[in-house]
Formats: sequence, C-alpha cells, structure tokens
Amino acid sequence: MRFLVYPIEFRGPCKSSSITFEILGSIVAQPKLAWGSIKKEAWLKFRGIDGLSVVGNELGIIDGHGDTWWDLTMVDDYRPNAMIFVLCNNLQIMGLTHINSPRFHLAITNTTNAEISKLHMIAPSNSPNTDGIDLLFSTNINIRNCTMETGDDCIAIKGGTSNVDISEIVCGPGHGISIGSLGQFGRRDEVEAINISNCNITGALNGIRIKTWQGGSGFARNINFTNINFNMVVNPVVSIDQFYCPRQICSESASAVKVSDIRFTGLMGTSKTNKEMIGFRCSNAVPCTNIIVDGVDIEPSDGGQASSLCLNARGIASNVASPPLDCLQP
Repeated sequence: MRFLVYPIEFRGPCKSSSITFEILGSIVAQPKLAWGSIKKEAWLKFRGIDGLSVVGNELGIIDGHGDTWWDLTMVDDYRPNAMIFVLCNNLQIMGLTHINSPRFHLAITNTTNAEISKLHMIAPSNSPNTDGIDLLFSTNINIRNCTMETGDDCIAIKGGTSNVDISEIVCGPGHGISIGSLGQFGRRDEVEAINISNCNITGALNGIRIKTWQGGSGFARNINFTNINFNMVVNPVVSIDQFYCPRQICSESASAVKVSDIRFTGLMGTSKTNKEMIGFRCSNAVPCTNIIVDGVDIEPSDGGQASSLCLNARGIASNVASPPLDCLQP
C-alpha cells in the first residue's frame, strides 16, 4: 500500500491513555512543487498525545521525497522535517524505515519517557541536514537497535535534554553521534546524564563529538561514551569542540557552555586518515574538566602515525594504545 500525503498534524489532548498508530505500507510526501508557498516545520507532526505508539513492524516506510528539496542554496528553515513529536509523553516508536527526509528524519521535543527502537534511516551522504534523530528539551529517552545512513548527524542531542540511553546504533555515512550544537546565539543550553554505548560507526565524516558555540552558557556534563567501534571514520573522536562555528568566522568569547565529567571507555577501530584522531578543543575562559579516557586503540587505515590534540582540557588518560594522549592536563 502506498499513500501520498500532504503535511498533516495529529493534535491532542486525547481521551485514551494508549493510542497505537500502525503503519504497514508506504507514506510518501508530496514533492516540493506540490507544497506551493506552504512553509511547515514538519510534514508529519504529532502534538500533545500521551501514550502514543507508532509502529511499523518493519513494514512501515516514511518517504519524505527529500530529493526534490535538497538544494544547497535553500535556507534550512524552508525545508520541513519529516516527522516530529512534541509533548508526547510515554511515547513508543519502532519498526519504521525513514527514507529521504527533506531535513531531519525524526525529531522529539518537550517529551518525557520515550522508547525508540528498530528504526532505519536512509538518505544520501551529501543530503543536507538530514539528521536521523534529534532530541530537544526531552528526558528519559531510550534509543536502541537502530541503523542510520544519513547526510548529517545520525543522532543529535540538543539543549534541555537529559537522562538519555543510546545503544546498539549502526551509524554511517553521516556525521556521527553528537551532543549539540549548544549555545548558539548566546543561548543557555543544558545537557546531562547521557549514555552512549555499544555503537558501530562506519564510513562517517565524524565519530562522536560534543560541539558548542562561543558566547553561549550552560553545561554539557555527565556524558559517557562506552564501547564505540570506528571503521574508516575520517574524524573518529572530534570529541569536544567549544569553537564550533561552521562556515562562519567566529571569535573567542569570555563565556562558553561548560563541558565537564565526560568519560570515554573502549574506543577502538580505524581512521580513514592519519591526521588528528582525538581532539579536545576547549575554551581558555571555560576549560573542560574531569575528562576521563580509559582504553583507546584507533589506528590509521594507511598505517601512518596517529595524533591527538588538547587545548585547555583537564583530565586523566589510561590504557591508551593509539593515538597518544599525553596532552591532557591533570
């Protein structure tokens, strides 16, 4: 079954405490020209529906027809996200295949308690900002057993988000698994209690990272990356970047999002290049503190010499085979 669908919003509050939305065919977005002058945040939007389950039993396909939108000259705000859940507490999403979103494939915001599993996101590696899953202002989120092949972050955890467990993710191509970006436009952002474990990242531009803008405030803390395997990743552990500023010229500020209590355990695999494989770029005004690295062995695929960089980064490294990490300050 194939259903061609215009932008639609499912809005609560609903009387039932448990609602199941089952997708057993293909839901396909209208191409860009059919939208006319309509500007929408999302193609499929669910708002204020507690106890919602959206399931596909591995038969449901969400096709955003994004190939008609991927004009790199187009401002992001003109490209809709494929599917958004807002204020949907006690949410379950499972067994869906998401294809070619115009922008983010799935976004969850202002939501408490969500179980997300067995999703497959697919978009070309050069498709702009086609994140797999974005989390904003949400807590108690469990994401597991998903495959992300996108043009941007496989998963991005943004401001106001806490108590997140992410495991058994296959990521790549794309830009890896990210915390942030945080603090843009001087904003205060807070992210904490994030556990990312048992993930495989293959053929991606980046592996794992925390990215913040200069001039922001707030914190990213109590974040654990455990048992992450890299296979031919260009930048495996661009792990902390407090100078995130893509395609712009940005100066250092006296304020920054504070990054602390970050633990990296069991990072293994190969890098596509022999340049810097681990990077901790932290602010002089707000240094990164209590960075714990335990068990790293990432080798360049060409057999070259691996390297790392630390700037205003304080912590302890142990059981490090490659690259060397003597630059961490105690």
